[in-house]
Amino acid sequence: MGLIDKVTNAIGGDSGEQEEVEETSEVSGAFDVPSWAVEDRVNVEKRTGIIHEHYDVTEQQARTIAEQLKEDMESTEGYSQNSIISALQEQLELDYEFLERIVWTEMASIETMDRVNTYLEQNDADKLYKISGPDPDADRTHPISGEAIKEIEEKGGVTMEELARILIQKAEKYEDEGGTPERMEHWVPHEKFRFSIVAHVDVDL
Repeated sequence: MGLIDKVTNAIGGDSGEQEEVEETSEVSGAFDVPSWAVEDRVNVEKRTGIIHEHYDVTEQQARTIAEQLKEDMESTEGYSQNSIISALQEQLELDYEFLERIVWTEMASIETMDRVNTYLEQNDADKLYKISGPDPDADRTHPISGEAIKEIEEKGGVTMEELARILIQKAEKYEDEGGTPERMEHWVPHEKFRFSIVAHVDVDL
């Protein structure tokens, strides 16, 4: 199984992208999301196993979190990170910061995998991509994200396979500082990442 197969086939219907905590996917009224665009985004069984394995929660707590992610992220009325956390606080005896860590990371994983799978469905192996995210030199930016953003930008965009490889290498390099190379099959190079993967467009001046 190739690198891209490994990082995109692990979760079936799962995927994702996340910027700042307060930058959400909330929509309403005339801008409601069509049902076809959100259905089956979250595979509860697989996401339950992932959450149970990677966080200090019981299997039932992991299932509750996965079910809430599915309910909100597949809502045609939109969703926000805060609304998911608030709903979970009413159901689980877990503190806000811990829930934020889980929800942020798993939302980002789901959204990133959605986006990657959408790109890969275009069957263009030579298409170039880059990472759009926070200022790579900002203090809050994790070195994994910062270095990956810079390296890919310097190359003028890379294929999806090369992008995945760069993120894995950075996650391995900074494993002692929060890197999670073992979670790149879920597109999680480190927890609470704030970047998105976008198609690279050359602009002729």
